[in-house]
Amino acid sequence: MPRVVRRAGIDQARRAVGAVLLSPIVLLALCALQPARAQSAAPFRILISNDDGVRAPGLPVLAQALKPLGDVVIVAPAEDQSGISQAVNTIQPIFREDVTLAGGLRAIGLSATPATTIQIAIKNIMMPKPDLVVTGINTAYNLGYSAYLSGTVGAARQAVLEGVPAIAASMAASAVPRDVNAAAQQVAGLVRQVQAHHLAPQTFLNVNIPPMPAGGYTRYEVTTQAPARAGVETFAETKRPGTNRTIYWSVYAEGANAPEGTDIWAVNHGSVSVTPMHVGEFDAGLAGELRAWLK
Repeated sequence: MPRVVRRAGIDQARRAVGAVLLSPIVLLALCALQPARAQSAAPFRILISNDDGVRAPGLPVLAQALKPLGDVVIVAPAEDQSGISQAVNTIQPIFREDVTLAGGLRAIGLSATPATTIQIAIKNIMMPKPDLVVTGINTAYNLGYSAYLSGTVGAARQAVLEGVPAIAASMAASAVPRDVNAAAQQVAGLVRQVQAHHLAPQTFLNVNIPPMPAGGYTRYEVTTQAPARAGVETFAETKRPGTNRTIYWSVYAEGANAPEGTDIWAVNHGSVSVTPMHVGEFDAGLAGELRAWLK
């Protein structure tokens, strides 16, 4: 029910408002407050990159999923740089190519490794620094020790070295492109959590997404890094036609097993694996042993 206000109360309120509006001090105070009222909170700024190249299918899908969460900028290697880890460019010049991706998304391709792409994006293109770097969605798992070889993970690690928190996202090769939209939404869910809670300095998340189960993705599993590769790599030996030169081709078969609680175990059981990682590999235990050896 609307509240009834007596006429006398209305008159008193009008006189009070008039007194306020006529006060020079209050007018000055109100004017000083106007910029603060007009100024809105700065948008959350997300840099997206990968190692599969700026035209990889997972890149625009990830960007579309993250657009509702902030301002998205896409800077990625111009060509496929898979398996290059955290290598950087130091000699050759780096060229920029502005491209348009699916959905009209604007992106920048750089003739650089993923790690160098992150460096240039942060230092030359997206200034001030972004609030978060998200790399992916990679078109194969980066589980266990395979994370050390991954350009997707290497780019995320480089972002942390540049002072920006990061998420590396990968999915099963067999699930691309069928489940890539659903996988991108899983990454978006994690970005929301990072926005709300923040990552500690020198840390990032390595996320691996399995093929979508029949009932859809139901949970994130916080995991450890499995002491194994995500698959088996062999090398096929052939001869170059018309010559005696020997050629070796990498042959990679995705699939491995590991103990419960690891990233490999999680994806094998249909869960989205989230492995917290940190920069730096100092081993405090071994340091103590070395001090004893080297007395």
